Amino acid sequence: MRQRVKPEKQHHARSWSIARRLFGISLLLILMQAAGSSLLTTQLRRHFFHEFLEDTLSRQIVSSYNVISDRLDQLPVEKAYACCSLDNYQNWLEGLRFENGKAGLIIGKAGLQTTKGADQFYTTSELSRYARQAINSASGFTINASEEDIPLAVKAVKLPGGNETGFYVYMRPVYSMPLVRTLMQIKLVSELVLMLLLALTLLVSLRLIFRPVRRIQSELSGIELNHLEHAELNRRDRPHEFQPLLEEFNAMVGRLRQSSGNQKQFASTISHEFRTPMTVISGFIQSVLNRDGNLREQSKNALLLANQEVLRLNRMLSDLLDLSRADNNQLKLRQEPVDCLKSLHDSFNLAKITHPNNNFSLHVHSDASPIWAIGDIDRLTQCLHNLVGNAVKYSAENSAIELHLNQHEGNIVISVVDHGQGIPEDQHEIIFQRFQRAEGVILRRGDSSSGLGLSIVQTLMKGMGGNVHVESQIGIGSRFVLTLQQIEI
Repeated sequence: MRQRVKPEKQHHARSWSIARRLFGISLLLILMQAAGSSLLTTQLRRHFFHEFLEDTLSRQIVSSYNVISDRLDQLPVEKAYACCSLDNYQNWLEGLRFENGKAGLIIGKAGLQTTKGADQFYTTSELSRYARQAINSASGFTINASEEDIPLAVKAVKLPGGNETGFYVYMRPVYSMPLVRTLMQIKLVSELVLMLLLALTLLVSLRLIFRPVRRIQSELSGIELNHLEHAELNRRDRPHEFQPLLEEFNAMVGRLRQSSGNQKQFASTISHEFRTPMTVISGFIQSVLNRDGNLREQSKNALLLANQEVLRLNRMLSDLLDLSRADNNQLKLRQEPVDCLKSLHDSFNLAKITHPNNNFSLHVHSDASPIWAIGDIDRLTQCLHNLVGNAVKYSAENSAIELHLNQHEGNIVISVVDHGQGIPEDQHEIIFQRFQRAEGVILRRGDSSSGLGLSIVQTLMKGMGGNVHVESQIGIGSRFVLTLQQIEI
């Protein structure tokens, strides 16, 4: 029987693989770098763009500011004391004219006066709001940006004199601001596309990097316990980082192969060599029981018990020998037509004789006779004997045990049904392993089990091209089902 190396079931939360962790960390670093770069770019843009515009307006305001300052200095003394009125503001701004949305204004206690043409672009309330924002700022400079209008750069400078003279304010549209915004949007979209491409590149790279790991995993999943001679992994054309691991694995396989070979040889030798002494011992016990009629009842019972244990040990040795032959691919099973109905009848009659305290019943759900299948009649009888024996051991005395035969989708289905303790669902696969019994299931007093019977049944059924499985519920009972391929003769 072939067995694959199965990983143990994990009951804890599933952890991320190395590839997922590496991908997640790399993607997080990419996102952090992109976010940091975008934030830094935005701050630098604001800082340098703000400084550039402030410096530009500071230079552009000089000429007009000097004109107003000169006119203010030329005021006669009597007019200086009477300063300042909107007429004064208008006189100081006389001759100053700006185009393309640029404007100048004086704002103070007397009110607000603008240069000619400013009212074509801005309302008085807008000019007053822009001017107050610039005056209230620490540097006297602001940029008024909105989604609907073109951004406006505003510079405010205090005129010479007291509070009466007020502030001279110069403003101009920043036509390059929408372009800057568009460039920033293009930069943002470019960064998003770049991050997506980097993520895809990283994903493809990880798949290429971990391809050798997946290849090794695939080879490991194909290793069978009984075929360790082909279990060594090829180290050729493997990444340098995996060479020590592969070398250690192949060394471990060599040790396992040697240990497995020793165990198989030991089991085969023990099973074979012990059968002869057991047969001799059983023969002498039978001889004493048959010849000497003067034995005391106590001695006779002791000899019967000893003979029973010898027979049980002999059956166990036979099972071990069959398993050892299966491990070494030396178990020979015939593939010939088998009359399943006759075999079931024979097993049913034998069961009634060997277990008279149980209530056996036979149910054949077919009108055909005989019913043929491909298999080995002796091994099929052995499987039925093992299943009936198990049903007796794990059921109450005098309980009903049923044998069923069905035909289903080209197969012969034979079932052995008991009404015993039942087997927990999580134990349905374990019970077919060697030396394993279902947890929580108790044998009847005086009975014993080696834990090999169901393993033998599974080995023999697979060898005949069939299978065996169990259906069971706690407190209700168990149904062991044998399936063989049906044939027509």
